[in-house]
Amino acid sequence: NADEGDPGAIMDRSVLESDPHSVIEGMVIAGKAIGANKGYIYCRAEYPLAVEVLNKAINQAKAYGLLGENNFDIEVYVGAGAFVCGEVTALISSIEGKRGNPRLKVPYPAEKGLFKEPTIIDNVETLANIAPIILNGSEWFKNIGTEKSKGTKVFSITGDIVNVGCVEVPIGTSIKTVIEDIAGCPVDGKKIKAVQLGGPSGGCLPVEYFDTPLDYEPLQELGTIMGSGGMIAINEDKSAVDIARFFVKFCASESCGKCLPCREGTRQMVNILDKICSGNGSKEDIDKLEDLAQVFKKTALCGLGKTAPNPVLSTLNYFRNEYEDIVK
Repeated sequence: NADEGDPGAIMDRSVLESDPHSVIEGMVIAGKAIGANKGYIYCRAEYPLAVEVLNKAINQAKAYGLLGENNFDIEVYVGAGAFVCGEVTALISSIEGKRGNPRLKVPYPAEKGLFKEPTIIDNVETLANIAPIILNGSEWFKNIGTEKSKGTKVFSITGDIVNVGCVEVPIGTSIKTVIEDIAGCPVDGKKIKAVQLGGPSGGCLPVEYFDTPLDYEPLQELGTIMGSGGMIAINEDKSAVDIARFFVKFCASESCGKCLPCREGTRQMVNILDKICSGNGSKEDIDKLEDLAQVFKKTALCGLGKTAPNPVLSTLNYFRNEYEDIVK
């Protein structure tokens, strides 16, 4: 799964363009482990250089006899640029030549996946880690990270900071360390007031929570997710309401439209946010927005729909005063 669709995210792209053999090697090992003879790299159409480099690396591996028809073989499949195809069942449908719509995950892809065959789906970062773990041993890997989550995580940092780009840190590193010590803030003397984690599916955390470790459970408890690793620093001049509206609009435009909660819910949230931001909103609109987001989160079919309300719910939780100030 190299369908990296989060705005500003370039974690997978940087690996695919600079070290494609790490992913290919991981796929070969995974293929041998489960008895598969075919692998696919589902890559975004917006990454033409990554696709070119991947195909060159695959041809090099074939020349060495490491890939091929009589061995484990790999094909690069170029996706049409739909954000929802990062969801595993939608990705499977896309490779099969169908519309990239998600489905219920039962049966699970490991039982009945691509072309109705058992299929495992992992992202670029996971596969690139396989060979180093085998080379260095599991204890080496387990010594990095936290008790529950081992290893490192690559983050793509952007926003109101000095050092925009990718950074790899042990899981459990604090948000403050990444934003202040590595990314280098503030820019133009503006203080950072929040960080959007996990891309459009994530949440907005205020500076009071910057001591939180970058780990799955602590972030989830605060209403956001680690996601693919997108991280956007937001300074004091930016409106949290505008941030929420930007990401909800993105999710609305990327919804496949299969289930009603996501198809209609995202658009209704955009309508309410537009009304609030234009100065025509009321307190009732804020309450209506919150109710809609809660229902939508519980009833949507796939991961895109279930997490699309996160930017709204997190900003309502931590920056409700900004919504109320606009309404007043």
